[in-house]
Amino acid sequence: MSLHSATVVALESLPSPSILADPGLEIPQGHSVKFVCTSPSEYDTFRLKKGSTRIMDVENVLPYKKQAIFQIGPVNEDTAGSYQCLYQKESMWSQCSETLELKVTSEDVPHTSDPVPGVTSAPTLQSYKVWNGVCMALAGVVFLVLGAIIGEAWYNQ
Repeated sequence: MSLHSATVVALESLPSPSILADPGLEIPQGHSVKFVCTSPSEYDTFRLKKGSTRIMDVENVLPYKKQAIFQIGPVNEDTAGSYQCLYQKESMWSQCSETLELKVTSEDVPHTSDPVPGVTSAPTLQSYKVWNGVCMALAGVVFLVLGAIIGEAWYNQ
């Protein structure tokens, strides 16, 4: 095998991501579950699959982001099943993560209220729009105050 063909073989797929379920793999009917998928490097798109069916894709809008959170709920018996995630970087897709088997129960399942270590709630595009609006409003106020100071100084000359 030549060096060129070894390079091509090595680049055919990306390493598998990790997947976990928060608050766990047994969810009471009517509650929600978060699937947290983490890639070893930045990604363009993360995909959550149930069996061979695509459930949803998450596009990466932030540089250096390695994690995607898929919120599903309220769950019912149709939500139970085998879940995996995979990610895309440029035109290449990773191997699938390990499979998590989600069970939906009819009664409350005790679980800890502690969040999963290292998992923070993902900022949404809407929160960035609100933050940008706040920054623009503040910049406008600063601009008006600066204009008033310059106008006052020019008027007093």
